[in-house]
Amino acid sequence: MMKILAIYLLAISVGIPHTEVEVITEAEDSYLVTGRFFVTDQSNEAASVARKAASCIGCKWHLQKICPNPSVQENHAGFNCSDTSSYACSANGSRYQVWFLDEGLWRPGDWQLRGNICIGPSGPTPIREVQTEVIESALGKLPALKFDLQPSTKSLVNLPTRAQVKSANQYQFETVVGGVSVQVTATATYRYEFGNFYSITTANRSSAYSFRSDGIQDVKVTAIWSANWSTANHGTNSVSGSPLTQSLTKQAFVLAARGRLVRR
Repeated sequence: MMKILAIYLLAISVGIPHTEVEVITEAEDSYLVTGRFFVTDQSNEAASVARKAASCIGCKWHLQKICPNPSVQENHAGFNCSDTSSYACSANGSRYQVWFLDEGLWRPGDWQLRGNICIGPSGPTPIREVQTEVIESALGKLPALKFDLQPSTKSLVNLPTRAQVKSANQYQFETVVGGVSVQVTATATYRYEFGNFYSITTANRSSAYSFRSDGIQDVKVTAIWSANWSTANHGTNSVSGSPLTQSLTKQAFVLAARGRLVRR
């Protein structure tokens, strides 16, 4: 049985690229997962699986249902199939045995048994669903971008015009994915654009530039938000993909400094 399973696992794992986009396929009473997935089972036994499954891009997983046919199977993976209470899961979920293949490994003998977890009736939750939920929750919650220009009224040629961000550069909130509370921390970096002359992206909340000519000059600040999500079982993980951005433009009135005669 183990030899047949090992050959099957090897065959279906060959050729799947190591990308951050997870592949979840379903066979009879089993799933093959490549990349990352979200373990909603919050039991202590599931913690080590949850942390690895959330973070490992190149890993492969085979999830095999415990006691798939209890009427003809007395025991499976150490469980008494006639006693459904011994392997029951809440919320109409089912218990699955977890086989794990670390990134870079490929031989049948490299597969490791990592215990068992409960999975809901819709199957494993792709990590992209967590990220989508985080992004959707962040929309409308992030602090509005605010910045001041210094000098506040009129700038002078060849003297610094400074953009100073006044809004918070970090925000924390909570969302729920698959019944699991997820803590999110969003942090901003800033892109400063002084007309068409100078731009810089930095974590600093201020930047300055000295305009070389007079006139009305646009000063644009863009907040670029990156985020991490975490739970006690899953550890801390980054939200990949396109970041959320906020932009605000103000006008600097730049005057040419006039010289004056000084009596000596």
